[in-house]
Amino acid sequence: MPGPMDRSRRRIAIVSGFQIINNPRVVKEADALAAAGHDVTVLSAINNAADLPRIRAIADVAAWRHLPVVDLTDTSPASRLRNTTMRMAARLAREARTRFGYDHPLQLGHETGPLLRAARRLGADLYSLHLEKSPWVGLKLLADGRHVRMDGEDWDTQDGLPADRAKRPIRLMRQAENELLNRSVHATATSRSMADALVAAYGCPRPEVIYNSFPTSDRDHLDGLILDRKDTSLPSITWFSQTIGPGRGLETLMQALPMLTVPVEVHLRGTPRAGYIEALLSDLPPDIRARVYIHPQVPQSELLSRLSEHDIGFCGELSDCVSRDVTITNKVFEYMRAGQAIVASDTLGQTEVANTAPNAVRLFAQGNAASLVSALEPLAASPVARQAAAQASIDALEDHFSWEISMARLQRQVDGFLDALD
Repeated sequence: MPGPMDRSRRRIAIVSGFQIINNPRVVKEADALAAAGHDVTVLSAINNAADLPRIRAIADVAAWRHLPVVDLTDTSPASRLRNTTMRMAARLAREARTRFGYDHPLQLGHETGPLLRAARRLGADLYSLHLEKSPWVGLKLLADGRHVRMDGEDWDTQDGLPADRAKRPIRLMRQAENELLNRSVHATATSRSMADALVAAYGCPRPEVIYNSFPTSDRDHLDGLILDRKDTSLPSITWFSQTIGPGRGLETLMQALPMLTVPVEVHLRGTPRAGYIEALLSDLPPDIRARVYIHPQVPQSELLSRLSEHDIGFCGELSDCVSRDVTITNKVFEYMRAGQAIVASDTLGQTEVANTAPNAVRLFAQGNAASLVSALEPLAASPVARQAAAQASIDALEDHFSWEISMARLQRQVDGFLDALD
């Protein structure tokens, strides 16, 4: 058996089933564990040909192996037949859920079967499970006698809008969460609030907190460009996500804008749900609506520069989704990294950050436009207040929430387990 320092022979498989450009937490973990000397493989997918350049930009320079278990851009006859068959099977499974309430792993996505087969072929020393497609795979690996760890980026069985959750195999997912949290070699979560909630729900060992932040060193590479803002004399509020849609507090922000005494720009970045932007902006006076701008997604490598153009980062999460209540999204930490003042709703996770960094984060009562105005107005009206909060954000990130701190914690956790195998 290799000694503790001979980690290049320790094989770690990170099980995701998502495109790596859509899950930066997987990429950060892979980078961290490869830097610690482990042989790391990421089991992912490729769904869109348009995303290939961004995927390759990450995978081609990585110190770990990128292994797509499903590649929908492969147009060979055998691949097309295989992909079509998998997608038809997943569609039938979803229909069975809708009609009969029958839970099946294919309802999590057609990648689940290929993920399991690829994981078994690897024969890794440790499997790291990420996101909702992987827990069922983890259960099968446990049955095979394999070692697994579980990462709770979101609380999957408590995530999403009710209409979306009704389509998911919640019973199967809850069983997987319970068994994995109690039987895995260790687990991680994105906040103390989430770790506490998982312990209360499942009686499991307390997951280690690994904040969903990014390297502070990236601040050295800001491009300094102004590409989003139209009038730099006005304070600028920003928000971003992969999808612009309901359940994120944007409605409250729009209700608050006419109540502000200081005109501001608002910049939203992401892919809008069909018809959502029109409904979101429909009640705004024309002059205010003209200062709300929608921007497309950008690669993770460009996001920090775009955020740094703005003054105030908005986090409007709602507690009616339990996962959103207890997690801390990467928005908070990206706003800190960009050097912004932060206005955040009073979810458990965001309150956790505000308690540690009160000079950086101003809380408001979620869904309450008047409370949001009270938090925003002093920042919008005072460049000095914005600057002080921005510096407090950077200080809090470096002292408490940086990826460098979390990365070292993750490496210690994984190394401790793998060294004990000797």
